[in-house]
Amino acid sequence: MSPLPHFPTPYTPHPTPHTPHPTPHTPHPTPHTLHPTPHTPHPTPYTPHPTPHTPHPTPHTPHPTCV
Repeated sequence: MSPLPHFPTPYTPHPTPHTPHPTPHTPHPTPHTLHPTPHTPHPTPYTPHPTPHTPHPTPHTPHPTCV
């Protein structure tokens, strides 16, 4: 293998290196706060209907059979 050719001026890094941004990030000054009044359930709880279901008073009777 032949050696690499010689270049007259070798590589030189960029003269001014990178510098970070001068002012770093700062969080928002006022943090998040929850809503001041928490949720409260409805004051009157659910109550079932006062009169429960009652079956029909007269039960079903079969149709009379023809003779």
